[in-house]
Amino acid sequence: MKEYGLDTNQIIDLIETTPPFLMVDYAVKVIPGKSCHGVKDLAKEDWFFDCHLKKEMTMPGVLLIESMLQTLILAIYTMDSHKGKLAYVSDISTKLFAKVSPNSQLNIYADLVSYRRGISKGIVKIKVDKSKVCQGEFVLISPHDMPLPKQKN
Repeated sequence: MKEYGLDTNQIIDLIETTPPFLMVDYAVKVIPGKSCHGVKDLAKEDWFFDCHLKKEMTMPGVLLIESMLQTLILAIYTMDSHKGKLAYVSDISTKLFAKVSPNSQLNIYADLVSYRRGISKGIVKIKVDKSKVCQGEFVLISPHDMPLPKQKN
């Protein structure tokens, strides 16, 4: 299976999300339909550090979850069969283990466990240095790939 990296502009083109809500700066390694290793470099000047827990500057948990989702979506949206289609979140189960501070680098590892009839299941974890700071299991639906129910006459 072919693997490659993605820069910021390629990611924006694929997921149609732009800064400041883009939570993946680049992808080190994408294997379409299998996995994605995304990276987000955090700076003290990032917008969310200035307005969330100012005394202890911590990245909001919902943005960690968003970075996991965006990375998983890259594993899906890079599949040839998924070009131009959308996936929507259906179910999320996450655990946050540690706070994430400015000047950290998020290494986001997404594995697409299954993709059948428009239903994707994936497992994602984020590491800062070598420590896991959060993980999640996600279910996404792609209505374009879901079979329609049979009509009764």
